[in-house]
Amino acid sequence: METQRQTSHLSPQASETIDLTKLKTIFRGNWIWMVLILAVINSIAYLTVRYTKNLYESSSEVKLDIKKEATEFGIKSAMEDQSVNLISGEIELIESRLFLSRVLDSSHLNVSYFSVGRVLNDELFNNTPFVVRYVAANESVFNVPIYFEELNEHEFSVHVGDNGKETPGRYNDHLTLSGVDLVFERNPNFAKGDEIGYFFVLNSREYLLDYLLRNLTAEPLNLNANTVRIAFKDNNPFKAHAILNKIDSIYLNYSNEQKNLANKQKIDWVSHELVNIERKMEDYEDYFENFTLQNKTNDLDADLKITVAAINKLDSQRYEISQRIVDAATLMDGLRSDNLFVSLSQRNSLPPSVSKNLEQLENLFLDQEKLKLSYNEVTFAYRQRQKEIETLKEKAYHQLDELKTVWTKRLQEINKKKLRLEHEFVNIPDKSTQFSKNLRFYKLYEQFYLSLMQSKSEFEIAQAGSIPDFKILSPATMPHTPISPNRMMVTAVGFVASIILILFFVGVLYLLNNKITTLQDIERIHNIPVLGVVPSSRHSNGQDLHVKDHPKSMVSEAFRTLRTNLDYFNAHGKKKVIAISSTVSGEGKSFIALNLGGVMALSKKKVILLDLDMRKPKVNLPVKIDDNSKGVSTILIRKNTWQECLASTALSNFDYIPSGPHPPNPSELLLNGEFEDLVNDLKQHYDYIILDTPPVGLVTDGIMAMKRADISIYIFRADYSKKDFITNLNRIVTINKFSNITTLLNALPSTGEQSYGYGYYEEPTRRPWLKKIFSSS
Repeated sequence: METQRQTSHLSPQASETIDLTKLKTIFRGNWIWMVLILAVINSIAYLTVRYTKNLYESSSEVKLDIKKEATEFGIKSAMEDQSVNLISGEIELIESRLFLSRVLDSSHLNVSYFSVGRVLNDELFNNTPFVVRYVAANESVFNVPIYFEELNEHEFSVHVGDNGKETPGRYNDHLTLSGVDLVFERNPNFAKGDEIGYFFVLNSREYLLDYLLRNLTAEPLNLNANTVRIAFKDNNPFKAHAILNKIDSIYLNYSNEQKNLANKQKIDWVSHELVNIERKMEDYEDYFENFTLQNKTNDLDADLKITVAAINKLDSQRYEISQRIVDAATLMDGLRSDNLFVSLSQRNSLPPSVSKNLEQLENLFLDQEKLKLSYNEVTFAYRQRQKEIETLKEKAYHQLDELKTVWTKRLQEINKKKLRLEHEFVNIPDKSTQFSKNLRFYKLYEQFYLSLMQSKSEFEIAQAGSIPDFKILSPATMPHTPISPNRMMVTAVGFVASIILILFFVGVLYLLNNKITTLQDIERIHNIPVLGVVPSSRHSNGQDLHVKDHPKSMVSEAFRTLRTNLDYFNAHGKKKVIAISSTVSGEGKSFIALNLGGVMALSKKKVILLDLDMRKPKVNLPVKIDDNSKGVSTILIRKNTWQECLASTALSNFDYIPSGPHPPNPSELLLNGEFEDLVNDLKQHYDYIILDTPPVGLVTDGIMAMKRADISIYIFRADYSKKDFITNLNRIVTINKFSNITTLLNALPSTGEQSYGYGYYEEPTRRPWLKKIFSSS
């Protein structure tokens, strides 16, 4: 529990607000991607507008009204009440393939002419360089572009598709192309523009019908006023206007014609049905007359009742005899299996002689069972009794068989008699049934006849009284402005979409960015002081002696500040061993150790730096190492003394001991007493001993070195170290109970608010203007 409380006390507090510094870092690090997103999305919007054909719409308004003057006669109209369904019915008529076929028949849309532009192809309408007339034996070249090239005023060449064979031709002469006979007529009044070629398409009827259906729109404007808006869309405004004009003119005539045709068809159908019904009624009347003459009456119920009673009686007899036959068969089966049992009902249905023999046989079976108790089956008495049973059983079996045969013949006779009665039943009542059925149908036809007569009168009055009155309130308009694409809308949508995508991109990066970006991120750690900040510098490569090469830079001033801050941790001057550690490699631990030692050496202190990362020796350091086979690892196994492993740096008071060869057990080497003896011996010769430890987040060697140190500096690198590393530091402090640890933020961007007062030390340099924009506060 104590450990949990300490961990909770040391854990960083989550920020509930947006980290502006983190957001600014994301903008600064990904501004190229944001500019690219903005450019790509807006380029797509521009290309959409540039390479999308303009779509024009021509519209007209039609008023539909049918006056029903037939109601003045007081007769209810048989036509549908179009006050509710009038508009929907007319819209269906306008958009029907049957009506549009009429439009195609009166229009010249079989051939479409196009000009080939440098960007888009445009359809030419009523102003074409040539006119094509054709007679098609097949439709193999229909709906396929046929390219046309004029050679001179009299000759030209055509080819089907992009890779078709060139076919030469002359104006006003017949040209056969894939089974189609073509005649080209030149238009001398055509003015050529900047187009680079022409082609035409022979349209099939199905394609044209689909084209009209796809681009035609009919919708109600006012249900109470019965007004409909009709619109047609096309990429060519003149074509849209011409087709809609044709639709309006044909619609007025076609609609009236269709309505008159519907009424006429209704009247014709009713008249035809009336004639058929009259004939059927005459046939029924003749039937009734002949029936009365032949039967002298039309009531056969008495004969029907007698016949039904006789049939019922025969059915009862059939059932009784059938039951007797079944009983005889059952008794015969019992005789064969020596399991005879005669029920009372069976005994009553048998003749007395047969019944007596069966009763006697039952008694013999009982006596035989009693003999079995006193005699053996091979005795004379038992065999005598068995012989009597066999004789009587055979006699009874033959009697039952004869009875069964007699009853079977009797049953057949009854069945024949019943069939005869049923035949009479069918003949007698069928006449009455047929008469009733015919009478019922006659009455139904009579009612239907009267109903059709009334309907015919109503249809005729309705046809005479209906006056169609269709008015075009607004003729087809000539479109001047395309309805799509809406350039302003597409451009605005592209810009807004790019902004939204950039914000989404930044938001995702913000949520995915779990790195330490500001000093405040590590200042939230309780009970662990912050030693300072080392800003980033474009002069540093991470392994140079920066304080010597660039003494006036922001980084060098930051290290001087670190040296001063360390004096507060070493007020009595007894803390000589400083351990430099981090969670993972790449956080600048070695750079801090090297330059912190350098800045201490510049203050006339004698400093030595030990590379304890024996698993990964340092390379490219500003230190001259004569023999790589010597170092900390050889010192700890007593192979060399520390004096033999010293390497000099560019500063006179600053020495360096490399890690040496990679040992198989670096952790055990730091645990033995040799390491502690080495540190104690170095304390006698140097003012400060700096330990460059391995990353404590990867191996435990660094923890062992930190336990031997007077002060431990834990390095975090801005925009590199993850916030989870703070948790790792809390865990290390809690488990090892460190009280001499401090933190340092390395490579913090030295711009704006994060410069922390070091800006005046950096030499003025020119930066790209975009970086200035995204890095300014």
